[in-house]
Amino acid sequence: MRIVVGVDVSTSAEDACRFVASRRWPTGTAVELVAAFEAPFDWTGLASPGSDAVESDRATLEAILQERAALLRNGGLAVTTTLEEGDPAATITRRAEQMYAQLIVVGSRRLGPIAAAVLGSVSAHLVDHAPCPVLVARSPGATRMLLATDGTDSSRNIPYVLASWGEALRHLPVEVLSVAPQTRAFEPLHWLTPPGDAPVEGTLSQEYLQHERIADQVADEMMDLGWHAAAVASVGDTEREILAAADMWRADLIVTGSRGLGAIRRHLQGSVSHGLLMHSQSSLLVVRGVVPAPLRMAAALSTATPA
Repeated sequence: MRIVVGVDVSTSAEDACRFVASRRWPTGTAVELVAAFEAPFDWTGLASPGSDAVESDRATLEAILQERAALLRNGGLAVTTTLEEGDPAATITRRAEQMYAQLIVVGSRRLGPIAAAVLGSVSAHLVDHAPCPVLVARSPGATRMLLATDGTDSSRNIPYVLASWGEALRHLPVEVLSVAPQTRAFEPLHWLTPPGDAPVEGTLSQEYLQHERIADQVADEMMDLGWHAAAVASVGDTEREILAAADMWRADLIVTGSRGLGAIRRHLQGSVSHGLLMHSQSSLLVVRGVVPAPLRMAAALSTATPA
């Protein structure tokens, strides 16, 4: 397996490395630590960026790279490092493409809503543009997982992606959630119903029943692949229901798919994954893309031959 880990001077980036170090990845897993720095920009245009500042940034990141590499090597992982000048998000994306990475892991800077809207963030860029699943680590480990699925290809592929990673997440108990959209303009009783409970009698819709079947099917797939999984469906705003269910389940890892909305639609409609990035206290794994047949086969083999 090939993993790219984004590294910077923050404690959140350290959490990302420790998260990787705490997992049991398949034998032969290779990790590349990627750090990037941008030359200071003089907004006045009166002075060029100082070379001393650039070299200082480079030296600091190089020292951190070596420290994090030692941490991962102590866990038996093969580690390489990359340090480049440039935009961190673009650098991580490019390296993931070049090495055909199967996972990107980064920390979360926890930008406030105004800063996130104005400045963006590395994690938000990767969730939109990465060529593979992206894990945004908010703690150095995980104990319980909430898997949010809606029946789309990206979310239906989640069990096979996770299984192809061997024992990395296999021991985590899983709650599988599928959220049906709220079809009525306002249902007061719904807001009194705990997340995961069915709507009150008489309000069950075909959509709710469909999402109940989706959750059941994915939970069955997870159990076939070696997890202890339970299924639950709810009705309402998807982001709100996921956050509430994660809180109730005490999940410290939320897993969801990416619908791949275009930039204009994402700006107008927002995105569940972006909402979770902004508001969740849990680590977030966003599974992007379609899983090819060989990966499904690898997932099945991983259940038969423990890593």
